[in-house]
Amino acid sequence: MKPALVLLPLLLFGRPAAGQDEATTLLEGCRRAGAIVRAVVVGAGDPAPEWRRVEFARIEPLAGEIAERFALLEPAGACCGRSLFALQPGQQCLLFLQRRGPAWHPFGGARGVLADEPGVAAHVRALLGAADDRARARLLADGLRAPEPRIAADAAHALASLPGLELEPPGRIAVAAALAEAIGSGRTTAAPLAAAAVRAGGAGALDTMVQLYVETPHGDRAALLRSALRRADPRAVAGRLPALLGGSADREVRAAELLAELPAEDAAGPLRDLLGAASHPRAQLAAAEALLRHGVHPASLRGRLPPPVLELAERRHEGPARLRNLPHGGR
Repeated sequence: MKPALVLLPLLLFGRPAAGQDEATTLLEGCRRAGAIVRAVVVGAGDPAPEWRRVEFARIEPLAGEIAERFALLEPAGACCGRSLFALQPGQQCLLFLQRRGPAWHPFGGARGVLADEPGVAAHVRALLGAADDRARARLLADGLRAPEPRIAADAAHALASLPGLELEPPGRIAVAAALAEAIGSGRTTAAPLAAAAVRAGGAGALDTMVQLYVETPHGDRAALLRSALRRADPRAVAGRLPALLGGSADREVRAAELLAELPAEDAAGPLRDLLGAASHPRAQLAAAEALLRHGVHPASLRGRLPPPVLELAERRHEGPARLRNLPHGGR
C-alpha cells in the first residue's frame, strides 16, 4: 500500500464528538445520503486561494445516482470537518454524499469521505441490502468484531440508537464482549455499548455489566456503567450485587453507590444486608448514606454501625451535594 494511502484515514478522520459519531455512522449514511459511491481521485487543485476542488471518477455506485465524473468543492485548508484537503490523484475513496442545491457535498463532513477499504465497502453493501432493523442489528453485532476500526466503532453507536433493538443470543454475547473490552481499555465506545447492552436485554449482558461495574478501578468508567445500569431492571441489578462483593470494601462502596440510585423498593433490602455485612467504615458509610438517601430514618440505623460513621453519614446527607460525592480511596 502506498504511504499516502496509509496516511489517508489519519488525515481524514479526526476525533469528532460522540453526538457526531452517532449522527454520521455508516448506517445513518446508508439511510440519509443521496448517493454512496466508490470513486478514484482524478484531479485536485485550488481554483481560488480560498477553495479546494477535487474531481472523481466513479468506480462503483452503491446507492443513488451520480455521474461517471463529478467534483466536490470545499473551503481550502486543513480544518475540523474538512474532507478534501488530503486527497491526491490516484486515491480511492468510499463517499457518502448529499446534494445541496446544484452540488454534491460529503454527508457528515470528513466522516463521509472514507478510504476505499474492501471490508468497509462490503459492510456498507450488507447494510444497504438488509431487509429490516432486526437484520441490521445482526449485521451491526457482527461488525463489533470487525478488524476495521470504523466498522466496529460505528456498529457500537448504531446499535445504541437502533429502533426496537432485537438481538439473538450471539448478538448479545458480542455486545457484552465488546463492552468488556471497551471498559478495560477506556474506549469511547463504552457508553454506546453499555446503552446497547441494556436495550438488548439478556441475563448474560447484565451479569457482565454488573461485574464490570464493581471490578473496574476507574471511577469514570464505573460512573458510565452506573448510569447505564439505572435503566436496566432494578430488581435484577440489585440481586446480582451480593455474589460479586467478596468482602471487598471497594466493591461494597461501588454497590452502595449503585443501590443509592435505584428505586427504594428494590434497593433498601440489599442496602440493609450490605450494611450488616460490611466491616470497613468506608463501606458502612456508603451504605448508610444510600439508605438515608432512600428516606430511612437515622434512628433505625443506630446500633448497626459505629456512631461516628452514622454521624458523618447524616452530615454528608444533609450537606451540599459536593460533600456527599467526595471521592474515596484512589478511585
